[in-house]
Amino acid sequence: MARTTFFSFHYKDVESFRVNVVRNSSMFKKPGDTSKVIDGSIWEEAELKGDAALIRLVNENLVGTSVTAVLIGTETHSRRWVKYELVKSFVNGNAILGVNLNRIRERETSTITPKGLNPLDRLAIYVPDDYRTLTFLELVNGRWQTFALLPQVLNRKSNSIYFEKSLRAYLGMVGDQDRKIRFSALFDTFCWKTDDGYNNLASWAEGALAKKTHQF
Repeated sequence: MARTTFFSFHYKDVESFRVNVVRNSSMFKKPGDTSKVIDGSIWEEAELKGDAALIRLVNENLVGTSVTAVLIGTETHSRRWVKYELVKSFVNGNAILGVNLNRIRERETSTITPKGLNPLDRLAIYVPDDYRTLTFLELVNGRWQTFALLPQVLNRKSNSIYFEKSLRAYLGMVGDQDRKIRFSALFDTFCWKTDDGYNNLASWAEGALAKKTHQF
């Protein structure tokens, strides 16, 4: 089943054609393709207008999507707006998955690139004792700090559906001693080449959505 998918990525991976390999996969060769990719020229125009324009652009393009796929290249983890797209996707209740691109050969040189750090491993949710709010954190220079672009939300049902059984139980299973749960503990990451993304991307999206069936 086709899903309305928002792709989050670093534009260097568009220039190398790696993002296009995913976009041209079997999942999106069918009638009714409802995937969303923000065109580079739109990004460039919004950047000239500042953070408010970029936030509005991301928020508008996430509307109507049910899955967010972060396409992970060598430098994707460091991109400020990729982090925002992932945090906002979580707040909106999107299913999230990661896809490593490094083994897709670069179009001009036919080379592969070093595997990038996983942005899902560098974002976390801090859960306070009363469970009423969720604070988003990012890992910067080896230290966790509040994610300034979207620091905190109330713990609503749209967020708690990510946690099997209950947030309290899930924190006990995968949280650390400082009451943090990394995004990578909630969402799976695959390799496009070794995990056969061409044939399996649709099932990855369905699997990510299935994880949301557990109610808090």
